[in-house]
Amino acid sequence: MITEALVKQLVERHLEGTTHFLVAVELRPGNKLVVEVDDDRAITLNELASLNKAVRESLGPEADDYELSFSSPGMGRPFKVMRQYQKHIGRIVDVTLHDGRALHGQLTTLNGSTLGLRIQHPSKVKGRLPKLDEETTTVPLADIKSTKATITFN
Repeated sequence: MITEALVKQLVERHLEGTTHFLVAVELRPGNKLVVEVDDDRAITLNELASLNKAVRESLGPEADDYELSFSSPGMGRPFKVMRQYQKHIGRIVDVTLHDGRALHGQLTTLNGSTLGLRIQHPSKVKGRLPKLDEETTTVPLADIKSTKATITFN
């Protein structure tokens, strides 16, 4: 029987020696396995297809009973692993806290238990770019419900 743990182990083995990293493995109803893989740079469709093929071959004939889906996490999706935070240092993110507050700013630092965020404030003058605080606000990771990368158009 194919399990999330088995697929996770196989994917991690195939990712060794690359800059790719595993974000999530999820077994959904109807024998659908969804695997999210990311990279410090953009991951290509060919790389995802090669990984899908390698994992399918490792699973053997039992893989025919499952639909394997490999993708990269989307821009609007919450971060699931610490390496995604590291990848987005220097970029603008949306942070939602457990108490319901939302923070929008530039991710500046990350350590084991906190992240640093330069809060972004909208400009009071129409047409001007938003301003970032000079000081960094420290946010405990335990207080964070979700963090998402944002796309900015200048």
